[in-house]
Amino acid sequence: MSLTVLIIGCFLQFMFAGFQFMFVVFSASGAVTTHTIKGLKLKLLNASVFILPLSSAAVITLLIIFYNNDSPYLSNWWHALPVALSILYLIYVTALTKGEPTAGLRKPPQ
Repeated sequence: MSLTVLIIGCFLQFMFAGFQFMFVVFSASGAVTTHTIKGLKLKLLNASVFILPLSSAAVITLLIIFYNNDSPYLSNWWHALPVALSILYLIYVTALTKGEPTAGLRKPPQ
């Protein structure tokens, strides 16, 4: 992996971390607003706000360390890890919100 590919990949991974943060904030808030989610499920949604962007930061850090140490583990496939975690999160939120909404937005007064 050349330095140019590393810099471009790390920049795009940093941008993806911002996307992950916004993705989790809006999807989790929508899920909590329309469905009754409590306990461990709610804690997992709250933790995802930090876990998903930190996975991108961890990949950036690993790639830079691997590049500096001339490691054989340096690969572009590391960028797939945060994407896979985002897909797992999407599957989880979709499974949580299946079915009828239990707590919706209030109807305006008539």
